[in-house]
Amino acid sequence: MHHIFGHTSPDTDAFASAFALAYWLNAQNIKATAYRLGKPNPETAFVIRHLFARFGEELKDMPDMLLPHLNPDQPFNTLTKGDKIGLTDHNEASQSIKNLHEFDLRFIIDHHKANLTTSNTAYIRIHPVGCTCTILYEMFAQKAIAITPMLATLMLFAIISDTLNLTSPTTTDDDKQVVDKLLKIIGLSTADKDNFAHQMFLAKSNTNHLTARQILLLDYKEYDLCGHRWGVAGIETIHTTQLLARRDELIKAAQILKQEKNLTHLMIAIADIQEKTGYAIAYDDAQNAILTQTFDTTMTNGVFSLTGVISRKRQIIPKIEQYYQSL
Repeated sequence: MHHIFGHTSPDTDAFASAFALAYWLNAQNIKATAYRLGKPNPETAFVIRHLFARFGEELKDMPDMLLPHLNPDQPFNTLTKGDKIGLTDHNEASQSIKNLHEFDLRFIIDHHKANLTTSNTAYIRIHPVGCTCTILYEMFAQKAIAITPMLATLMLFAIISDTLNLTSPTTTDDDKQVVDKLLKIIGLSTADKDNFAHQMFLAKSNTNHLTARQILLLDYKEYDLCGHRWGVAGIETIHTTQLLARRDELIKAAQILKQEKNLTHLMIAIADIQEKTGYAIAYDDAQNAILTQTFDTTMTNGVFSLTGVISRKRQIIPKIEQYYQSL
């Protein structure tokens, strides 16, 4: 059995890509089970509700949240040392299960830069596209494995999410072509896609019922940048003003998380989906100095304006890494 999962604090791509890779393996008579490393965020919860509403009979044997939970801090509660595993939408140990090195890593499907090595020969596909599900579509096509309308819907929503409906700077021609092909499988139009995207982004932005800590952990990732441990809480929203009104709450929660996780810095990065621009909340003098120099910006009312910066993978992390490399 191969155990497949996306990163911790899973987003829609982490859910969808794990499900799709397990499906792809099982279609080739390679036993696989997909897991989630956390609860679905509001956007992903919306996607899952839509899937059950539309494909309930096909999903009747699935858990309510689509995938069973695997505790990333206690993986041995579910897995056994040496088990075969596959990673999707990540390949950094800091974003995965603890004791990752004690498992037999056989598959890595990702669209982030390579950060892991394997003890055995593994199937690795890392492409510079906007979404892991774009890569998985190509894998299905190469093996002539049919994609069902349900699976196509899940993969489509993942690409919409990761590319902000094909408007993010991470979007490629491959993502656009795969979206067109998935729409044909499902029988939807571009207008239908745009309507779903709007509903997804509304759900993503509905954070009033969440604590500041929960908001920071919705799409949280950690990175080792030249020996400095950074956490980046990525918050995509169409309600930037509402979020910034909770600035003091977010700062307090970030300071606690930074200490708990023994981080050098924890960045609160907000991406305004409609305006296609970014913001960072200022609260730490050392971090503020780095952000000022890295993004050539100044702080106003406790907030940095990061013009056009909405991608953590393509814009934020590479820039901070370049800052350290220049020292």
